[in-house]
Amino acid sequence: MGGPVILALAFSLLVALFWLKKFRKMDKFEKEPERSVYKAFFAGVLGTVPSVILEAPFLVGFPSQSPNLEGLFLPFLWIAMVEEFFKYAAVRLTVYRSHEFNEVMDGMIYMISAALGFAATENVGYMVGFGFSVGLLRAVLSYLGHVSFSAILGYYLAKSKLESRGDWLWIGFALAISLHWLYNSFLVIGTVKRSGGLLLLGLMVWVFALVFTFVLLKRAQAVSPFRATHILPKRLTRLCQSCGKTVSSRALICHHCGEPLAIDEEEITLRA
Repeated sequence: MGGPVILALAFSLLVALFWLKKFRKMDKFEKEPERSVYKAFFAGVLGTVPSVILEAPFLVGFPSQSPNLEGLFLPFLWIAMVEEFFKYAAVRLTVYRSHEFNEVMDGMIYMISAALGFAATENVGYMVGFGFSVGLLRAVLSYLGHVSFSAILGYYLAKSKLESRGDWLWIGFALAISLHWLYNSFLVIGTVKRSGGLLLLGLMVWVFALVFTFVLLKRAQAVSPFRATHILPKRLTRLCQSCGKTVSSRALICHHCGEPLAIDEEEITLRA
């Protein structure tokens, strides 16, 4: 493995871990175990392989064909569908059935993790193929774009699972794919045609997706079933002997790990 590849790999991974750390802070009330988060992350890395294979036939000859909106409508729509599906599959085939996936925030965190694994791998290819300056720009635009599209899908994925309503999942896919498609179309065509208007539209889609993501993250925090435990006075909480997480002092079963709680007043601790 050559030096440029190693540098691209190290840079891309560090950027992904930086953003992952930032977004995991939003998971305030019941943080997901690192093993599950990184399982989704590396599944997202693997998701780039089938994505590249399925996308390649649609990008032959690009951008020498001087693309227009009509000519790239289907290719960019296909790319958005393929990438969002395989990021979804990264979560669906790994942590989706875990008992840890038990609130709306979890769907967002796991999809963000898969998206960052996908974005990091994609970024390595761009840096090796087009230079390190491309990687620096993508460290913000591309990473947060993937995060936003997938986080939105993750919100509705979790609602679909927890409420047993398949229509939520289709809403999530429709939003994620549409935003991804519009962002790619405007940004790439605007770059090739040197159109400031199209670039601005692409940036507006990116900003909208990111703002919408933070709105959904706040909403996921507000509806968390574990929120009440964290706002109780410290005298009303204690630590689970099995997993070490905070629970109500009156609880008989830990809502984090499902283990029965010993009734022992001396074990009531507690959170500052």
